[in-house]
Amino acid sequence: MLIALLLNGCSEKSTNEKQQAVAPTKPSTQVIGQKVETEPESAAQKQDRISNNVNPKNKRNGNYVADSNTLDQFIKEIQPPNEQLQKMLREDLDLDGKPEYVLAFGLEKGVIDNVFVVREDAGYHIIGKLEDPIIVAHLNTDMKIMKLDQTEQKFIVVYSTSEVDEAEGFSIFALDHNRINSLNYNYPEATGQGIRKLEDINKDGVYEDVSYYRFQDTQQHTIITYHKFDSTGPEKTKVLYENKNKKFVYPTVPKDIIQNYLEDYYLMNRFLIHLPEMAEFTALSASPKNHFEDIIDFSAMDYTGLDLNIKEIANEANQRIFLVRSNSSEEKKDKGLVFTLEKQSGKWKIMSIEMNDKL
Repeated sequence: MLIALLLNGCSEKSTNEKQQAVAPTKPSTQVIGQKVETEPESAAQKQDRISNNVNPKNKRNGNYVADSNTLDQFIKEIQPPNEQLQKMLREDLDLDGKPEYVLAFGLEKGVIDNVFVVREDAGYHIIGKLEDPIIVAHLNTDMKIMKLDQTEQKFIVVYSTSEVDEAEGFSIFALDHNRINSLNYNYPEATGQGIRKLEDINKDGVYEDVSYYRFQDTQQHTIITYHKFDSTGPEKTKVLYENKNKKFVYPTVPKDIIQNYLEDYYLMNRFLIHLPEMAEFTALSASPKNHFEDIIDFSAMDYTGLDLNIKEIANEANQRIFLVRSNSSEEKKDKGLVFTLEKQSGKWKIMSIEMNDKL
């Protein structure tokens, strides 16, 4: 069984699948060369064991220990209560010529609850434990050792999902001078939905921390933001169209033009990006200086899409006027936007946008 696990660990490869750092875990310096005698467990020790989720004879003077210098026995000694070994990786993480073992334990198959980094000297000892930096509820489902740039440095990457697979993210750890540092993490904590990946998006041998924001808007936009995996360097943005044409398609219905215009207004302000299509919708000499957020509730954009009540209030020849409100905002029922559209060269264009708070 041990050999099979080692082979599995050694065969891990880099993958395109998959900021606040936490304080580094203090390293253990206790090397196991002989059996360690343990005293009967006191009430205080029992509480400490429960708090730290480790077996009582695995901790002594703040250092994790075990009573055997064989790897199989060592794993059994440090194994948290009721958890099973889910994955074991073997790699020289600090490039000192000696391999480390990364041991992942969990209560159920496919879920990682505790990860220890272990070194072999005269015997085996725990360097430290990976402290999960993700705050919101999630499941850690996989772990890999990866090279993320063109150096020889190797990193521990833990992949995370939500229980219903609506979110995807990761955490990156590095071993530095016997300390485990949380280098970076990205998980959709604000909404609980979304995709965050480690990808070499530029195909230059350096991985990026990539965030995908998919919207259920008229053009089915996906906004991609990314920067270097260690959070250094500038953030860049890409805009994708996930509709069947894979590009911007001018709406033919006036209500859809209004919907699309307000959706793009939100995306441009949130991501500080430029969407050239916005200029195509209007014949305005300048963009409105009003804050549409005072009238329109944009919060649903991150979930089900912008929920608008667009009502036609005038129709004369090639001109139509619409009253626009949010369906979901009770406190703004007395306010609205008045859009005037005209048909020019076969396309409806927005001629004016007015605020009206006495409707």
